[in-house]
Amino acid sequence: MDGCRAGWVVVLRDRQTGAARARVVPDFAAVLGLPEAPAVIAMDVPIGLPDVALAGGRACDRGARALLSSRASSVFSAPSRAALGCFRAGGGYPEVLAASRRGGDPPIGLSKQTFWILPKIDEVDAALCAGVSAAVFEVHPELCFWEANGRRPLLASKKTGPGREARAALLERIGGPQMLQLIGERPPKGAQIDDLLNASIACWTAGRLASGEALAVPEGEITDGQGLRMAVWR
Repeated sequence: MDGCRAGWVVVLRDRQTGAARARVVPDFAAVLGLPEAPAVIAMDVPIGLPDVALAGGRACDRGARALLSSRASSVFSAPSRAALGCFRAGGGYPEVLAASRRGGDPPIGLSKQTFWILPKIDEVDAALCAGVSAAVFEVHPELCFWEANGRRPLLASKKTGPGREARAALLERIGGPQMLQLIGERPPKGAQIDDLLNASIACWTAGRLASGEALAVPEGEITDGQGLRMAVWR
């Protein structure tokens, strides 16, 4: 699954038949309540947050950038729990930015891009901290494409025609969910093609997680103060 304008775009795949479908749901609670009851959920959202903001982000953020090399800029650092807590309390960007800077050595701010996805981080974090039973894993689409592409980054951006075509062709080559099968005449309402590409490669990684083939970045077990693992899977 991947965030989209209308909530979350979810790509579901039956591991027995290979049949896939896509749908858009408003929030994470709707994902957990899907009638298909997915056994594994792979999602492009930070899971496991540092108490204070760290230079370069978590170990998994830094590790993903190192692997992606020329596409390293696509990996954003996860916010701190202090920043998320301020957002939950109703703080706007100036207050959340100040909360992010407090306690850091050196003080680390928060990008506007990260601030705008805090609602999605918040709903997932709240569910996981409450002990949701589904197997939920953090992925980064570009790292998943890197793994699927023989551990080489896809150089063209997914925002360009060549970048979208390269990702769709790679999904077809590896037996992932097929774009034509998922979109029909057009993407599901509220989602864009690049959202579907991200969710599709996350679905491919979910299959690897289910079969025990997926690898974590970093390899060691690192958890946050809530016991949530801080790792990106590929």
